[in-house]
Amino acid sequence: MAASSVQDTPDELELMKQRLAELEAKQKNPPKEYATDRHSPFTENILVKPLPKKLKMPQLTSYEDGNNPIGYLDRYTSWMKLQGASDAIMCRAFSPNLRK
Repeated sequence: MAASSVQDTPDELELMKQRLAELEAKQKNPPKEYATDRHSPFTENILVKPLPKKLKMPQLTSYEDGNNPIGYLDRYTSWMKLQGASDAIMCRAFSPNLRK
């Protein structure tokens, strides 16, 4: 290695650390455009709410047309409220439970 490249290495390493920190920050807090620039039925207020790290999805049988929708919704909301999920989080987490 040339003497100048050895001297530049600490600066380059520091620059790489800064870039990594910036990327990690973006991953934790994505820009609003990323969260909302999708085709979603939800409003921006719902889409930008971060999901709780310890959120456990309810272990319910997926809802299918013909089942009791009110009973299913009651079981779902009860489970989510028990975990402290907000209305916005309940909205975002509901659709994977639907079938047909």
